[in-house]
Amino acid sequence: MNEWPYERSLSANLLHLTGLHINDINYTEVIKFEETLVSDYLRHIGEFW
Repeated sequence: MNEWPYERSLSANLLHLTGLHINDINYTEVIKFEETLVSDYLRHIGEFW
């Protein structure tokens, strides 16, 4: 994880905060998590304003 780009590392740490053990988080899970975050944000952008 230390060699991942900043955004991937940040997403991995956010996943860790949800209760996953940091060593159990893989790159695929991080990508899926990022895509979900962006998708949810875009879907509900009107609620943020």
